[in-house]
Amino acid sequence: YREVAESTLDYLLREMQLESGGFAAAQDADSPGGEGAYFVWTPDQLDALLTPDEAAVSRRVWGITAEGNFEGGATVLHVANRVTPEDGPLLESARGKLLMARAERAAPARDDKVVTAWNGLAISALARAGAWFGREDYLDAAQVAADHLIANAVVGGRLMRTGRHLGCLDDYANLSHGLIALYEARFRPVDLAVARDLAAKIVQLFSDESGAGFFYTGSDAEALIARTRELEDQPTPAGSSQAARVLIVVAAHTGEEDLAERAGIALASVAEEMRRYPQAFGTALIATEMAKADARQIAVVGPRAPATAELVWAARAGSGPDDVLAAGDPDDPAAVAASPLLADRLLVDGKPAAYVCRARTCQTPVTGADQLAATLSTK
Repeated sequence: YREVAESTLDYLLREMQLESGGFAAAQDADSPGGEGAYFVWTPDQLDALLTPDEAAVSRRVWGITAEGNFEGGATVLHVANRVTPEDGPLLESARGKLLMARAERAAPARDDKVVTAWNGLAISALARAGAWFGREDYLDAAQVAADHLIANAVVGGRLMRTGRHLGCLDDYANLSHGLIALYEARFRPVDLAVARDLAAKIVQLFSDESGAGFFYTGSDAEALIARTRELEDQPTPAGSSQAARVLIVVAAHTGEEDLAERAGIALASVAEEMRRYPQAFGTALIATEMAKADARQIAVVGPRAPATAELVWAARAGSGPDDVLAAGDPDDPAAVAASPLLADRLLVDGKPAAYVCRARTCQTPVTGADQLAATLSTK
């Protein structure tokens, strides 16, 4: 699973990240050599580039045959057969050689629009993977993309989708989602502060006061024949469901229960649909589980130091998917202002400390990673 996640994110950094830091919208299938020419391979091409052992494993695992599965006897690489532990080093070596050779081909065109909603999802994935895998390059990429959007996608207090087009519900929800993930990975106050502001704007601009959740376009957008809602997940999460998810998390960070109540209204409006078509409402089901969970708020206070980092890692490893995590120096006004979970949390005997709370009621703070792990192991 880690290998698939990392290879996917490595592709994003290699092929899709722009000099600005944002991520491009799409990569074309066409290239100067014809449709698919940039991506496909033949057995003869493998034999010319790889050792016999590398070529044999590549043909077997990636399904490369003389007949091919594409035009002209070429093959779109896919995992056709099980990968054994012995295959790993040979495949890794072969992949590197093929990538180098492919870089010499005429590359397909790229749509360099930076779509805010899609970039929010990329930031979330990079931040979470970077935190768990210890990949600083992923965290750096997430931070650069976030900084680009914070600096360029907010115009006159309004989030934009691309350039001059007003942001829709999924732009606000996905970017807030990504910034929360980045905050919980690097604990930059600005990320949580902007995420909170976006959550407030979701309520302000997109709420349906009749009690049916959220509209897809803002109240200040061009008036159309009908103001629609985006309820079902498509290739990306439904805007309404992602908005509910974000509001629940922000409420857990800040104690703003009115946000959680708004989320509950949105989820209730699709309750029957979730029961009947769960496969189309995965994000809504995640948000519903979060709303029903007795989530914990974990606050780690301390300066940037190894002892604080150990507590953060123990908190991350021991927390569940519905828990929220804040960390920062209690003497840093920006950190405390961004996350109310840090307010009035003090060091213990001069040492970094972790506070585990539920419904704003906290247990006795602990100063050791083992103590924190033990605390979090008991629900």
